[in-house]
Amino acid sequence: MDAMAALPVKDSLDYETVKTAILHAYELVPEAYRQKFRGHKKTPTQTYVEFAREKGTLFDKWCATCKVNDVNAWRELILLEDFKNCLSERIVVYLNEQKVSTLSAAAVLADEYVLTHKSVFPPVSAVSRPPSPLRPSKPRGLKEERECYYCHQVGHVIANCLTLKRREQSSRSVQPKGVGLIKADRGVNTYLSDQKLDDCFKPFMFDAFVSLTGESADKRPICALRDTACSQSVILSSVLPFSDSSACHYSSVLRGVEMGYVPRPVHRVHIQSSLATGFFPVAVCTELPIPGIMLLMGNDIAGGKVTPTL
Repeated sequence: MDAMAALPVKDSLDYETVKTAILHAYELVPEAYRQKFRGHKKTPTQTYVEFAREKGTLFDKWCATCKVNDVNAWRELILLEDFKNCLSERIVVYLNEQKVSTLSAAAVLADEYVLTHKSVFPPVSAVSRPPSPLRPSKPRGLKEERECYYCHQVGHVIANCLTLKRREQSSRSVQPKGVGLIKADRGVNTYLSDQKLDDCFKPFMFDAFVSLTGESADKRPICALRDTACSQSVILSSVLPFSDSSACHYSSVLRGVEMGYVPRPVHRVHIQSSLATGFFPVAVCTELPIPGIMLLMGNDIAGGKVTPTL
């Protein structure tokens, strides 16, 4: 046995030392014993006496690995477990990685995790995924707790917003006030020849219109890039007059190839393009990695849509 072979010759002759080494080698982590204790069920062939004895053994092993040897330590163990049951899975995994043993330490670490991953925890009480630069996850909150990005009412999402649908129907029934058009000779193709960008970007660049109101008179033409490695769309701060009225009042933590985290404010922007049209939450940055590109359209807006190369 490896545990016994690792002992010095003198210690390998002592029974208690060898026993302790073998037990330690096969000892599980506290979380494993906790799960075994909580998940242990009586089998049809067991008596209740046998089942109770096994339950007690698993509980003793759980307490032993957590070094619980008095009433106060036992209290911390039970409170800490119940506290974790009230948290999201991501935070529980983080606390287990930090090996916290007290309720107060777990609470402090949980607050630090939430502050570090702000975009994952929006103002509503929703449980969400962890962020990644241009890859933060969408919240998984209950439907009745989610806020519509268009009318800001709780209880539905923008895809089911009746206010937005009525407005779109009325706008189609009347003559538009005016639409700004991009001349054919100054579209994406001309821009590409002027900038002499890498050919790999060309199939994913397209013209789009953006505004804060969705009104035709306020729309501004831009050059956008479809980024399939991005789950949080990003727009240049100089494109539109962003203000507190357009703000979503939370930040998105972006992470780039340099592996650093940068929080950016999120605003509600109306986008009209061949891939997607509507109001969307978009992170605002002072600059983008590709000169001339004003919008990086990620998977949060376009989903699986990509302009195909003919």
